[in-house]
Amino acid sequence: MKRGLLIGLGVALLAAGALGGRLLLQRLAFFSVRRVELVGARYVSAAEVARAMRLPTGASVFAATGVWARRAEALPGVLEARVTRRLPGTLRVSLREAEPVALTERGGQLVLLDATGRPLPFDPTRSAADLPLAEADSGVAALLARLRESEPEVFARVQRGVRWRQDVALELDGGRLLFRPGASSEELRDVSLVAAVLARQGRAWRELDARFPPRVIVRGNGA
Repeated sequence: MKRGLLIGLGVALLAAGALGGRLLLQRLAFFSVRRVELVGARYVSAAEVARAMRLPTGASVFAATGVWARRAEALPGVLEARVTRRLPGTLRVSLREAEPVALTERGGQLVLLDATGRPLPFDPTRSAADLPLAEADSGVAALLARLRESEPEVFARVQRGVRWRQDVALELDGGRLLFRPGASSEELRDVSLVAAVLARQGRAWRELDARFPPRVIVRGNGA
């Protein structure tokens, strides 16, 4: 029992010493925050993050960073924020933002949509992203997100995504692709492969219909 008490007392003294040392470091001007680095941000500006974090004048890098991270994470369009220290006076704010997949028109202006079809508060002119136009529809947006991830070359050709009856139609520069809203990555890849084969053969097409997997139906222009 005596040994246990001594060990517990030692742990308590170490903890108190560490806490006291941290409090002492927070009072040193040498460790005041003089620089904030922003990592991973494409749509949120450094000024917006700084305003959201509300760093007090003379804040120390040894202060608890959790509250600053939560404030940055509360910004619209930010999914995750992490604040780390770089001594002697730098805070690094790492952000993970919602990724836009399309543009839609709202109130006479273009706004960005995320993979759920919800508008994002980001300025569409800031990133100069070449995104297709689309309806603010969860099925259309989710399909576009999967297409960009699995078949980026096909995604780059999409000009518009719309609901077509109960399905999704993607309009390209030279035709149209039809999918079920829940089309898998494999189904998207099948359409990409069919389009590539037709291009190698020099065969034109007007529509590729992938709504009846594993078949891809080719229609139009003598295909």
